[in-house]
Amino acid sequence: MSLIWKSEEEMQKELKERIDNWKKGYSRDGYIQRAEGKFNYKGICYLIRVLRYYNHTNMFTNISGEKVSDSHVVVEYPEETKPIVDIVSGIDGVYDFLYHDTNHSHNDNQTMDEQIEECHTLAKEDIDNLLSGEISKKMNEGIKRLQEAKDKLDNVIKDANQVNDVKDIGEVKK
Repeated sequence: MSLIWKSEEEMQKELKERIDNWKKGYSRDGYIQRAEGKFNYKGICYLIRVLRYYNHTNMFTNISGEKVSDSHVVVEYPEETKPIVDIVSGIDGVYDFLYHDTNHSHNDNQTMDEQIEECHTLAKEDIDNLLSGEISKKMNEGIKRLQEAKDKLDNVIKDANQVNDVKDIGEVKK
């Protein structure tokens, strides 16, 4: 599937609605989704979204003066991929699985097409790391560290349970 793009008219209409419905105390800027696509790589689905920045003063504009585009691109996951994300998101060393964006200074000079390509690459790397066993390896390393910590704690508890009385060990020095 390719990205499905909103027309300029649709985005202008949505921007006008957001400005017209703005309430005091809420932000005067944000993002409007410009495009979205769902992709399947090696049997695992991910989303690519293009978000366009706006503010109430300048309407659609660059979020910073340094960016060449008023949009940035994100990788997210669809509902059917959430069970996988829920499993891997708690693994030490696995961060932002299928959750990336190009809203960073190193992306400032990238065109929208380059940002889209970078997000595809990031999503595919995540999926490749999952399917290659790399994430399982990190999980096993985490389990090993937890088991070592549990064994140490069990020893502390065992030693503490062997003491049956309270002993006065003297004055505490400051």
